[in-house]
Amino acid sequence: MPAFKRFVLPTLSLATTACVVASLGAAAPSSADPTPTAQPPAVANGERAPGTGTTEHPKHSSDGIAGPIAPELPAGRVRPQVLNETTWDMAPGINFRQWDQIDPRGPIRAQLLTIDINNTANEFDIVSPAKVPVRKAVSELTAKSGAVAAVNGDFFDIGDTGAPLGVGKDREQGMRHAPKAGWNSSFWVDAVGHPYIGQLPYKGKLKQHPKLKFNNHNSPSIQANGIGVFDKFWGPTQGSSVTAGQKRVREVVVQGGIVRSNKTKVSEGYKIKGKGLVIVARGTATKMLRKLKVGEKASLVESIAASPTVAISGDRPLLTNGVRVVVDDKQMHPRTAIGIDADTGHVLILVIDGRQSFSRGYTMVELANMMTALGAENALNLDGGGSSTMAGHTVDGQLAVLNSPSDGHERLVPNGIGIFSRPVS
Repeated sequence: MPAFKRFVLPTLSLATTACVVASLGAAAPSSADPTPTAQPPAVANGERAPGTGTTEHPKHSSDGIAGPIAPELPAGRVRPQVLNETTWDMAPGINFRQWDQIDPRGPIRAQLLTIDINNTANEFDIVSPAKVPVRKAVSELTAKSGAVAAVNGDFFDIGDTGAPLGVGKDREQGMRHAPKAGWNSSFWVDAVGHPYIGQLPYKGKLKQHPKLKFNNHNSPSIQANGIGVFDKFWGPTQGSSVTAGQKRVREVVVQGGIVRSNKTKVSEGYKIKGKGLVIVARGTATKMLRKLKVGEKASLVESIAASPTVAISGDRPLLTNGVRVVVDDKQMHPRTAIGIDADTGHVLILVIDGRQSFSRGYTMVELANMMTALGAENALNLDGGGSSTMAGHTVDGQLAVLNSPSDGHERLVPNGIGIFSRPVS
């Protein structure tokens, strides 16, 4: 594996940073602070709910760490000061820009990829390891896929399976993972390359038993009284990790389109091959799965709304048709967002560094406002915190990590969004 260098701008001057921090009346997070420890999966009513948090206390990143609270803004409008701005083209229609910015809340550092989709050579795809629960560095995923650049993608089950929570569809491999509902806010691309942001619910069932419907495909946790299906992209089964610790469940193994086993214990370490399936039910849904008989035919029928060519989820929209739809202006974190500027035909991918002395991070409202200022009408929040990473090619063509991940190094993640510049036939 090639070595990756870190592209770093000069930091803000100590005098400027100290002046801004003093005006806030509180110290900014220091790059020398210990790396935050990831929190265990959230539990509600005995159910593991990886990454979801609650409506009142949503998680802002997979690590679940509480961010510093943003100071109140002074009355009147203060124009931010922009420093150390640099930019270059990575490929035709793929531009990188990085800058420091100071406002009354303190300094931030921003990294922006602008992708011109009017150039038909430019396209998007998921970058991910071979198996859904496996995690790799964004730079490694970028290099292996041949992408011009990439950023981290979906929130994921950091405390257990490592699997992403939302929808993932690969241009060549097809569907890799998806929930029926609850984590479906997504960025996707249709067959002619047009980008969209919105909800992508999943539907899945067995052709021979149409009433037997799935709640999840390769998801890290099957909901109570629900049914999940796993295929070759999952890798070895992970036992009760996907059933909130429940061991008395119902599991059906399908191989070659035929039911091979139907038992009351979820397997661990079983390798799903070819078109094989492992179907797991919890609670009241076990009664339905019990009806499947060993030796009968069983084939999967599934789809994602809008039939995207490529899709990846975040946790919530930031902007919908030009309207800001987030309200949290308190917690500051490193952030990753993707937006669409319909007027110019550009896709905008933004990473804001945080938890460091030179960059405090952004609140959700600040992130949405920045995406508006950049020209987006629709925008999606992707995983943040220590996951926020942008890798791409420098002005001299070398692949590098272009931002400053808050852990002090790249966090391993299960997927990302890759930007490619393809030859046009």
